[in-house]
Amino acid sequence: MAVPSSLRLLGRPSTLENSDICGLYVHSGWNEGRATYLQVGTNTALYFRNGTWVVDRYGVRDSDLAAAWAKDHRQPTPLGLAWSVWKSGAKDFVADQNLQALDAPDVTFISRRADISGEYTFAGVSEGYPYYSNGDMLIRYHHEGRKWLVAGTEHKGNNCIAYAEAQETMHPGYGFLKWHVWNASTGQWNADANCHCLAAPSVIHVLGRHPQACNARICGAYHLVGVREGRPLYLLPGKKAVIRYAPESDRWLIDFDALAEPGILGRILQWAFNGSEASDACSAYADARGSSHPGHVDLEWHIWENSQNRAVLDPCVRATSAPWKLHVSGRGQTHENGDICGEYLLVGLHKGWPAYQKPGVSMAIRREKSRWVIDREGLRDSLTCVAYASATPGFEHPGDGGSRRWHVYESCSGCHALDLAIQIRVDDPGETSGGEPNAKRQRMECPVTTSHAHFGA
Repeated sequence: MAVPSSLRLLGRPSTLENSDICGLYVHSGWNEGRATYLQVGTNTALYFRNGTWVVDRYGVRDSDLAAAWAKDHRQPTPLGLAWSVWKSGAKDFVADQNLQALDAPDVTFISRRADISGEYTFAGVSEGYPYYSNGDMLIRYHHEGRKWLVAGTEHKGNNCIAYAEAQETMHPGYGFLKWHVWNASTGQWNADANCHCLAAPSVIHVLGRHPQACNARICGAYHLVGVREGRPLYLLPGKKAVIRYAPESDRWLIDFDALAEPGILGRILQWAFNGSEASDACSAYADARGSSHPGHVDLEWHIWENSQNRAVLDPCVRATSAPWKLHVSGRGQTHENGDICGEYLLVGLHKGWPAYQKPGVSMAIRREKSRWVIDREGLRDSLTCVAYASATPGFEHPGDGGSRRWHVYESCSGCHALDLAIQIRVDDPGETSGGEPNAKRQRMECPVTTSHAHFGA
């Protein structure tokens, strides 16, 4: 059963009791046949219990206590429900009409125009719909026209650079939406079948194949370039390889032959659009298992072995949406173990999870059971570490919410102590594993005015 990988609980003012239940929740499993979500950074769970949806700050448990609840409408997720929140003064639950669970994942917009392409992050809610930002660009919902708009922050109403009919969607990240882009040279809106907004990462890293093994060429950074069979299509620059979805087998395929002919860069988007015939022949595959994109570290990849004339499972190979670079900050340099701060680069996999290392030293960030750890001895099999934090379910790396509250070792006490100042963030997401930053996104101003870049509701 396909359910959103994340939800956002929104709308309760910070001045009210139990406002801390608001935030981002990630799918972590199932309870009583319904999806369970855990709040990033806390133990709070949003799940189905004894016939109702509840928000419980102590996690999934057998209890009658909760911070909020909503009546069940026989659906697998808590979207569109009316919530009641506990109020101590009333000693009862009080209806909160503003509180809502929203499916609003971050999205990637791809088009021929560099000024509107890129990753858009959730920025808020307006009239019940999410809106997204990328620098001075927004993706927002125009309620009267029932359209998703890509517009500059200076554009008002239905003025925009690109739009798509919403078709009852609650967020813009669906591959079936048809986008139109403003052409300043002709003064017209052009339907662009190669323009897409997707709830998928812009880059996926394939890691772990031994360099001397057959088809070691599959490793690298694959970039989102389009949609095929309703799923994201990724390209490995310079090698004419793609990761594509095969609906007949419900698999993700790494295919080095689909675009082997000359002129790949000029033809790839057309190939994705026109559905040119392609078989399930590939260099590697993984069963999709309902995944919306191939960058999930739990997918198992089978790699073609020429010597055996068949695909063989390689448990070391993983595809991940983890970023190329992370930055640790917040620990004072004068403090013990202050040297954990700094830049860490993706160097491969450790126990099937993305691993990061400081350039020039052995200091590494790795996954150890249910924790992310910082270890000055590098990538090893050990519980010993300089710092650790609980890993957030649903996150493949410790940055931007993927880890909860860091504890750092202090020799004076002989144990790890909580340091709330430590943060790990994704640093320069535009860079790739090749170490070369992508060209800076340039904003190309176009004359979008009320007179000629405007459409009726």
